[in-house]
Amino acid sequence: MSTPIRYYFSLFILVIFTGCGATPGFTTSKKTLPNAPTYTYIDTKGNTYAISQNKFIYDPVSEDDTIDGLDDEGYHQEINISLNDYAKIAAACDRQFEETQKELPANYNGNVIPTLLRSYPDRTDELTLSIKGVDELDYILIPYLDNE
Repeated sequence: MSTPIRYYFSLFILVIFTGCGATPGFTTSKKTLPNAPTYTYIDTKGNTYAISQNKFIYDPVSEDDTIDGLDDEGYHQEINISLNDYAKIAAACDRQFEETQKELPANYNGNVIPTLLRSYPDRTDELTLSIKGVDELDYILIPYLDNE
């Protein structure tokens, strides 16, 4: 290709990309959300899930720190997540705060009371979860963990 043709072709491609909203060398995607809360979920076995805008941390109970000394819930994991993943998890957590949580049944045999915390810079909301709430959060969160 001759130089003028190459120049006009490059200019044409640049016009096409910028016309479609592409800005070469610049990114406009947000990396954080202002005032977004962090969430801490403690399941019925005592495993802790900490969710922030870009990180999902799973801190499981181990054979050494369980009540019964038998359950071993895997390995500590820190997973980078996207804002879309955070938004999906946050929506599931916020839904629990909006729903009426039933009391745990009298025959509940979990090691700990399942709890969900929503932390803002100036306050923390705490919620005791029903079994249904635990199931809904587990359904969203468990797929993020690596298979062991």
